[in-house]
Amino acid sequence: MLSLERAKAAPLTIHLNIRGLKRDPGFLDLLLPHHQKTRSLSVIKPVTIDELTQTLPNFPRSMPNLRSLDLSQYGLADWTQTVDPFDFSAHTLTELSLSDIPLYPSFLSLRSLTELSLVYCRFDLHVDTLLEFLEENHSLERASLEIAFEEPSLRHSRRQDPIGNRLQLLSISCHNATDSRALLSAIALRRGAALEIYCNAKLIKILSGVSVTHLQNLSSPTFMEYQTLPRTIRLVGPDGSFLFDGYSISENPFQEFPLLPLDSIREFRLEHYTRSTHAELHLSSFPSLEVLAIDGTDSGVPLSTVLPDPASSSLKTLAFLNCAITEGFVGELVRFASCCEKRTLASLHRVVIIDSSDEQLPSVASIARLRKYVPAVEVREGRELPKDLS
Repeated sequence: MLSLERAKAAPLTIHLNIRGLKRDPGFLDLLLPHHQKTRSLSVIKPVTIDELTQTLPNFPRSMPNLRSLDLSQYGLADWTQTVDPFDFSAHTLTELSLSDIPLYPSFLSLRSLTELSLVYCRFDLHVDTLLEFLEENHSLERASLEIAFEEPSLRHSRRQDPIGNRLQLLSISCHNATDSRALLSAIALRRGAALEIYCNAKLIKILSGVSVTHLQNLSSPTFMEYQTLPRTIRLVGPDGSFLFDGYSISENPFQEFPLLPLDSIREFRLEHYTRSTHAELHLSSFPSLEVLAIDGTDSGVPLSTVLPDPASSSLKTLAFLNCAITEGFVGELVRFASCCEKRTLASLHRVVIIDSSDEQLPSVASIARLRKYVPAVEVREGRELPKDLS
């Protein structure tokens, strides 16, 4: 009570656990007089609609200054009723997050949102209803959609063209490729926007049928990062990024991008590189590659399986972190650098070798051989690669 009095007219951020309030009902009595200055509200674990509306009488009118709302119930709620429990028709809410809570008509009337997060495994609205909602929120900048359509017929859009929008970030996390495609093919992002896909399906299945122009409109990628644990691919261009995360990604990550151009990639970072993945990597897919950074190579993996053909290589920088640099490994690196030097085009300019233990660092003699062909060689202890390797 004293803290609330000291806050005076300052906006409040309130987090309520409904089950916790049942054990301490007096706490809510302290908050009710301050509802009008609530700016952000997060409520978790309301089992029924009545439980929430009784906890917050006259909600949302009792909170006219509310800008951010997060309602979360993790798969156990009973929210089935025909009457809309809320009235957001004249509300200026800017951030809405719903987890396992339906999009009631009053939510669909909101027109001032900048951020939307929707998680619902039994999505029972037609996809066009959701698309119209996204399109009519002209201020919407970020949308995160993790939905599974309850009926297959609900995911088939009747619209001829993708919706117009001003999204800067669209994040889609679906249980299957079909639901993902239904959303991706109907939401055309502006150039420079970022697209994130989290799905346990191969990316090639998700992108199948999605307009090539639609995807390339995001940005021409110049940076690619591939992690094997967990399987993650990130493409970044001058104006935006594309991210995919999924355990069913193919062993050869380059097969996942038949629709996206790789010839503009300038930097490729490979993380958690192991013996089980080395045979599938073919960097010849990147004719313009200038920077290659590898984190965590097994000691038994030959370097030659990673490096592109020196005759067609445009590499200027190589970087290795915790890669168990053996004498054989360095020998291959020396041979690669010497081949690059013989070319009249750009040759290898820089090699960075970092390890968390000095026992894994290469010998002084081997580095001396490498320095005959590479102007800058950096060898040191550490736990991460430089962020800027250009």
